[in-house]
Amino acid sequence: MNKFLIGIIFLVIPFMSFAHNPLSAKYYLEATPSGSLLTINLSQSGINHLMTQKFSEEYFENIDEKAWKELIVNYIKEHFTLNVDGVKITLAKGGIRLGDHQTDLKFILPPLPLEPKNIFVHIPAFKENGKHQTIFAYNILGKVDKVILSDKNNFKADINLTSDTNVSESTTNYGWLLILFGGIILLVLIKVFKSFVA
Repeated sequence: MNKFLIGIIFLVIPFMSFAHNPLSAKYYLEATPSGSLLTINLSQSGINHLMTQKFSEEYFENIDEKAWKELIVNYIKEHFTLNVDGVKITLAKGGIRLGDHQTDLKFILPPLPLEPKNIFVHIPAFKENGKHQTIFAYNILGKVDKVILSDKNNFKADINLTSDTNVSESTTNYGWLLILFGGIILLVLIKVFKSFVA
């Protein structure tokens, strides 16, 4: 009886772990005629893993919150390249909110051209973590899409905004649906198993 339940749990766990990658990051660029905003969501475990590789444990024993925030912001700025129609967009004004599981950053960017044709993005941040991937999603004046940056494409993407294939409103995260589906299967199998035992 217990072996059956343990087997079912091990069957569902891979689906649940696939749905959330703790070493992933999401960058979301939203551009309007009046201005642009870049929102970055980082896994706190990914940040911690990287920083413990770059610095010693003693370094973090004496660091305060302000210095910790500056360290993260500077790392992101140094590992982010965005060119729109050949013009480099730099990260300037911004803010950071530290969290237990996720850290969020926001940067105000200058207005983009009214009809941008091309975006080049290079985000090698956290590549040291291994198997890291970054989702770069955007809504640029109604052009909506996303690309996945990983070691397979050297964390770079050259995006053509003139193509009609970029117009997509779907940014659904199917990971939660996968977890829900796995949970339902687990509950049904437990109920079936209990009916056999009774």
